[in-house]
Parts: sequence; structure tokens; C-alpha cells
Amino acid sequence: MRRLALALLLLGLGSAALALNAERALVFFFDPTRVVPPDPRLQEVIWRADGGEELVLWVARGAPGRPVILYFHGNAGNLAARAGRFSAFLDRGYGLVAMAYPGSSGSTGRQTSEVIARLAAGLYAALPDLTGPAPVVLYGESLGTGVAIELAAGLPADKAPAGVVLEAPYTSILDIGRRSYPLVARWLHWLGNPWVSRDAIARVPVPTLILHGTRDTVVPPDMGQALFELSPARDKQLVLVDGAGHADVWQPQATQALFAFLDRL
Repeated sequence: MRRLALALLLLGLGSAALALNAERALVFFFDPTRVVPPDPRLQEVIWRADGGEELVLWVARGAPGRPVILYFHGNAGNLAARAGRFSAFLDRGYGLVAMAYPGSSGSTGRQTSEVIARLAAGLYAALPDLTGPAPVVLYGESLGTGVAIELAAGLPADKAPAGVVLEAPYTSILDIGRRSYPLVARWLHWLGNPWVSRDAIARVPVPTLILHGTRDTVVPPDMGQALFELSPARDKQLVLVDGAGHADVWQPQATQALFAFLDRL
């Protein structure tokens, strides 16, 4: 998300190249490097979507009675950059399916919000084939919070996930740009308006945990607070992690709340 703010500034200065493919240029900074999962409990799976994309997944079945975490990562790096937290999930017996977006970790396909939304929905439907029957928790990290919220909002009640975890969530992508560079807001229409979480979360009544650093200068914590207030979930919790920025939310205050949340689903 930090690079998003810089790219928005360049767009505001009149970069025609960015305007031609604004969303891809401004939002996605994935690392295409394909890495074998360092944890032997994780299996790399190549999942072929209906649209022809081939997505790299890191998959592990959970212990009986434990939920499966469908993980949507942020807008930079690859799956390997999240390997430590994936192992922490497995240590507690949770299952995991971590999706590498097109252009990340060896996955193929176009990098647009529409494509990612379609792939997320297709993968959600395929989870029983990958991990067996188990409750599913959607975990969104930064950019992935919009993916998780949009997916949950579009599911019928009988297909809803057991819960949603949102780490450093934003109200919308454009809200971040407008907040960082209000003087260039009139150029932002080139980006469209992907992942308007402040609207979609109204259709997510399932248990929801929001984790946000109090010193997050990329996605300000008041965005997490706003989504918490807009959430219709009766079971919801907002954890503001003291002193945490955007990339270091996983501190004891956050992980204790996270694991307690997952353990009761």
C-alpha cells in the first residue's frame, strides 16, 4: 500500500503511462518469484480456474474440528513473505489455503480487481476438494481485506464463512489515495473504484475481527474503526495494536486476540 500512495502522486502529476492501465500500475506490486513452501506441512498446489488462470496455492489440512483459513495477502511481495505466519497457523492446528494473486508467486492471469474477485469466489467454492469439509475463515491482509469483504458480501447465508479477519483494512482504495494526496483527487477516476469495503461490509454479518496498528500511516486506523462501526455483525471485535504500523501488526496483542477468535469458531 505504501507504493500506492507514491503512484497516485505520479498520476496526479499527469503520467499518461499510468493512466493507460491505472489499476495495475497503481495497486499491484507483486513479486512473481515462485518459492517452494519452506514448511513441509504445506503443499504447493496449482489450481486451474475456469477462466484459464493457473494459481499457485499453499495448502494444508487442519486438525479435526479446526477451521481452514483462506488467506488473501497484501499488494506487494509473494507467499514466501508470509511464511512465518502461515507456520503459526499450522502450529495451532488450523488448515490453510493461501492464494497467490495473478503475478505473484508464479500465478498467471490478469491483474485486475474483477479477475481477483472471480478467482477468490471460484477458489472458495473449491475449498472442500482441497481441504475437506471444515469451517472457513476468510483472512484479508491490507489489500486482501477488500478481497475478503467482497467475497463474504456476495455469498448466500448458507454458504457464508464462519468468520472474517481483517488486518489493516481500508474503506476503499480511492479513499487511501484521496487521504494521502487530496490535491490530485480529481485524477483518481482513472483508477475506477475497486474494493469499496465501506459499502460491502454492510452485507457481512458473520463474526468479524479487525486488527489495526495505531501508527499505521499507510492505511490509517480510523479506516479500521469506520469498518468496525459499519459492520452489522453481532459478534465483532476491533483490536488497535499499540505502536504498530502497517507491516508489523502481528504483535502479541494482535495474535492473542486472533487465536482466541479462531479457537471459538
